[in-house]
Amino acid sequence: MRSDVERWEKKYQETNAVVSLKPDPLLVEYRGLLESEGLALDLAAGTCQASVHLAKLDNRVIAVDCSLTALQIGQRIATREGVEIKGLVADLDDWPLPQSTFEVITCFRYLNRELFPAMGNALKPGGLLLYKTFNQHHLREFPRFNPNYLLRPGELTRAFPDLELIVCSDGVDVSEPYSFAIARSPRTS
Repeated sequence: MRSDVERWEKKYQETNAVVSLKPDPLLVEYRGLLESEGLALDLAAGTCQASVHLAKLDNRVIAVDCSLTALQIGQRIATREGVEIKGLVADLDDWPLPQSTFEVITCFRYLNRELFPAMGNALKPGGLLLYKTFNQHHLREFPRFNPNYLLRPGELTRAFPDLELIVCSDGVDVSEPYSFAIARSPRTS
């Protein structure tokens, strides 16, 4: 949606702080699953925190975001960390994910339920998906947050039916404002 793109671009343009690398704890905890020399896709990459972390684990990384400014910040972080990532400006409402292409796909703090099937289909056999975003418990601290962008308890468990769940925290614990899933595409025999 064009208004969302403009809002995110403005947000990142107003950011004047030096951004340092702070990968999501989920990436750090499950780093052993992510070490490869494969092709990784970071959806809604923002300032490329996940992208840079994946590149440091020897993945070739494509970071996709609607904000050119965010991707430019991410490129500066990547350069400072001594890794390379490829940035791609795209609105995920319109960008078709290529099928059977990626060994790893990450997506943090972004919810577009229509993309769930495409994420699974974009994985190569044996490919790994790490998905984490806000759930309805986020409203306790941020009551004005748009509830359309929040997962409901139990929703993530059913979001990727063709993938094998490795671990999932699906909003059952009311103290957790995030839900996450790590899942693998079935390997071909």
